[in-house]
Amino acid sequence: MKGPFALFPRNTRNSLRLEPMWALFGGVIFYFAPLYMKAVGLTELEMGVLTSVGLFASFFFLILAGPVTNKYGRHLTCLVWDVVSWTASMLLWAFAQNYLWFLVAVLFNSAARVTMVSWSLLVTEDAPPQQQVGIFAWVTVLGQLGGILSLGAGLLLDIFGVIPTMRATYGLAAIFMTSMFVIRYFFTQETENGVRVQELSRRTSLARLVFEQGRSLLHAAKDGHFSVLALVFILNMAVQSFTFFQILRLRETLGYTNTELAIIPAVNSLLTLLLFGVVIPRVPAQAERLGLAVAFLLCAASGLAFLFLSSGMLVVVLIVQGLGAAAYVLLATYRDTVFMNSVPEAKKAELYSLLHMISMVASIPTGVLAGWLYTLNPLVTFGAVAALFALGFLASLSLMRQDSSNAPAV
Repeated sequence: MKGPFALFPRNTRNSLRLEPMWALFGGVIFYFAPLYMKAVGLTELEMGVLTSVGLFASFFFLILAGPVTNKYGRHLTCLVWDVVSWTASMLLWAFAQNYLWFLVAVLFNSAARVTMVSWSLLVTEDAPPQQQVGIFAWVTVLGQLGGILSLGAGLLLDIFGVIPTMRATYGLAAIFMTSMFVIRYFFTQETENGVRVQELSRRTSLARLVFEQGRSLLHAAKDGHFSVLALVFILNMAVQSFTFFQILRLRETLGYTNTELAIIPAVNSLLTLLLFGVVIPRVPAQAERLGLAVAFLLCAASGLAFLFLSSGMLVVVLIVQGLGAAAYVLLATYRDTVFMNSVPEAKKAELYSLLHMISMVASIPTGVLAGWLYTLNPLVTFGAVAALFALGFLASLSLMRQDSSNAPAV
């Protein structure tokens, strides 16, 4: 079958073809989640606690991610852990009645950290190096489909109400996602490297594999370059706890309708596609550290501008939110590029997992803090967004001063 994925390996080709079955719902279910939680009866502080609990649980699942993926294979791990983390959480969210339902759903969804690792390897591991950029570009493009769907979701929220619409959305997401997981399992196979790693891990216990990973973390933490990279990853994750509440301020304080709010992720998606299609291909490959600094600066500017938004200025809201979202995608892209180009080749997978573990642990308190600050004064919460991005800008300047040869020798 001809198409944009025809030249990719089988795993990559078929995984990307099926990805829209997840992506169509991925943006909607998280973007409107704060409104759904509020409608069910949760407070802002309870929402913040859920975020912190999710980060705490994600840390432990991330510890298991590498060892589980290596021991049981990328192929089987994707099927089992996708059903555990996504199907179960979608159904729980669809029928949620109170805080406890959301808490259990968050715990199940935190298990997605396992499949985040296994899926990334399943999709990319059999592809040659020259195809890697194209694969990640397509993953980003397909991930924007949910932003387009949000236009219809916002209209339905205004017509049928938040709770009925979101229950139906989570229910449909469970059906579509589960179908995708099963179909993908039959149209993909274990990667070549996965077969080798699985054989090497066969006689090693899961506990032993986890212990060896912890020892590597202690060793890497002593390296200065790794520490600055860790700070960049921490700030990148921590800020999400604070931006989680932006939709509540736009809806409840500034009075924008659900239909108007639904335009925001659609504009975000279009600007992100424009960024990846026009801007990034024209940026010199060796300018990734400068690009990271510029991205942090743009995110800080967007966070600062959010403080001055008011009702009756939808176009300005779309510009501020759209540029902020595009800058955040730029930030994540250059963050990963800086990492990939400045660590030893043999240690990339291990160190990447370790960086995510560190950022998870450091970000655990931010959910509760963001929720608490929002109850005191929402503007303080969003002022913290600008401050965190500004701190990231300073960290990126530190990376610019370091020579890339000073990579962590771990």
